[in-house]
Amino acid sequence: MKLRENTAGVTMLAPVMRRKLGLFLGLGLLVTVPYFAIEHHPLFTPAMMTLTWMDRVMPFFAPAIWCYVSLYLLLPLPLVLVRDSVNLRQMVFGFAWITLVSHVVFALWPTAIPTLVSTSQVTDPILRMILAADTNGNAIPSLHASLAVYCALCCTRLEKNWRFRTTLWVWVLLILASTLLAKRHAFLDICAGAALGGSAFVALLRKQWKESAECPALQATLHAREDRSRGFEAQVAGLGVQNWRKRAVELAVFIALAVCGVWLTVTSWESSRRFLLAAAIPITALALNAFVLLMHDGMHFSLFPDRRWNRMGSVLLGGTFLMSYSAYRVLHTRHHMYLGDSRDPDDYQNYLRRPRGLLWSLHFMRLSVGPVLYLALIPVLALKHATDRERRHILAEYLILLAAYSVLWRLVPRPLLLVTWLAPLLIVGILTAVRGFTQHGITDPCDPYIASRTVLPNPVVGFFLLHENYHLEHHLFPEVPSYHLPHLHELVWRRLPRVVSSRSYLGFLARFLRATPRLDESPIGLESPAEKST
Repeated sequence: MKLRENTAGVTMLAPVMRRKLGLFLGLGLLVTVPYFAIEHHPLFTPAMMTLTWMDRVMPFFAPAIWCYVSLYLLLPLPLVLVRDSVNLRQMVFGFAWITLVSHVVFALWPTAIPTLVSTSQVTDPILRMILAADTNGNAIPSLHASLAVYCALCCTRLEKNWRFRTTLWVWVLLILASTLLAKRHAFLDICAGAALGGSAFVALLRKQWKESAECPALQATLHAREDRSRGFEAQVAGLGVQNWRKRAVELAVFIALAVCGVWLTVTSWESSRRFLLAAAIPITALALNAFVLLMHDGMHFSLFPDRRWNRMGSVLLGGTFLMSYSAYRVLHTRHHMYLGDSRDPDDYQNYLRRPRGLLWSLHFMRLSVGPVLYLALIPVLALKHATDRERRHILAEYLILLAAYSVLWRLVPRPLLLVTWLAPLLIVGILTAVRGFTQHGITDPCDPYIASRTVLPNPVVGFFLLHENYHLEHHLFPEVPSYHLPHLHELVWRRLPRVVSSRSYLGFLARFLRATPRLDESPIGLESPAEKST
């Protein structure tokens, strides 16, 4: 009986071992092949690293190379220790992600350290062999440091024995010190590599945030949705059906605008007719702003009916304005779920328990530098609340952004790139700030009817905003694609007991400025469509 159980255990263990061995070989090739190809065939002239006082005081110590090469014993250790597929998947992804980020930097932003030791000074055969194979390139971030720190953190997660952990970190510190003592890296390389490895671990493997599933604010929104659609269920359901023709028209219009804007910019640049930029930049900005709004539809799976196409399209759209679709979706989903709750990431009052004057100053900050802050904070906050799969998607998308924009920055003349893309993007930032503040600024987040503001501008403005101006309707029925929001507005508006609305975005801003001296937080634009209709 025991023999049969042992045989069954070995049989079950064999596929796991084969899988781990395959991962080990695959990751080994991922590290080594691009590393040496980039190092020996650089695309650009490497920038020379600046040496710090640490590099100068560290003596050359040839025997340190033995500790240096011991890294290759540390690298497979997480694979040996891991027992579950969830940790295995996250850890392997993180290892591959660190390697790919490093290779992108090595290829497109190459660096090298000065020659700190000549071959004539070296007698150790291992060090001579490394010097012959490995040049001074691929300096920052140090793969030695990033992978050592990352693998040590993974092992620390898997093994709780304090003696093991202490020995492990002493070993890692010796490896990091050996890179300096053997003159294979500079101190800044080590710092950057260690930061990269630590950041990857925190992003992928820190504990997920646990919170209560109960949300009275969400229940209030669902109740309002059910109440306002009673008797119109079939019509509302019909508006949730996607129309590929309408979406195709929108995409055709705004892609054409983007092409036209870029063409005008390049033409004005090459012909020195700078006056064309006055038209080119706003045209490109309109297209980029529409891409932001189209990606917003993607976050509700209403960009395309097929989930895979929806995701791919949204990732591409987000790439045009430096945004990870997956990161933004994590926070945007929380915004819809927790609107009126202390967990809403878009409500500044949830971050601030201070006097109203300070809260009011945040409104102006949102209108000025808010979009820039969002670009930096969205990935940080999203990784905190994301699932394991969402975390992998977020890191993968930022890797794609790093590679794509590095190529553009390298190949396109920078003044032209700034005019073609950055200047329109600044306009988009202003439009996004105004639109975002108008949607929820100076409302009552605890009441689902007046937590979101609907703006009723000129129809042309509504088209260029992809009807995002119907924001209350969107929050009540987020599954309805943007091109159906005008019809949804006509269907439910007169049934709403109370709303906050405005005839224009500038009109709302004017009323906000008038309320500022008094710090008046009364909802701006409060009215009752239901009473008016009767």
